[in-house]
Amino acid sequence: MPIDLRERLPPEPMEIILQRAETLESGTEEQFILPHFPTPLLPLLDRMDGVRYRFELSGDGGVLMRLERE
Repeated sequence: MPIDLRERLPPEPMEIILQRAETLESGTEEQFILPHFPTPLLPLLDRMDGVRYRFELSGDGGVLMRLERE
């Protein structure tokens, strides 16, 4: 079940996603619902070894982010 971060104020959504990315175990996935595409977060995630992400439209104007560790 995705974690809904749409009502959280910045920088809390970014902090939550980064913390989850750091503790994510190999072969697992976390999902987050965001109000918009998280452009400032992407360079930070790109620096993390083995962390991959992808996005889908959530259907209500938001974005579903899938975060996984290889």
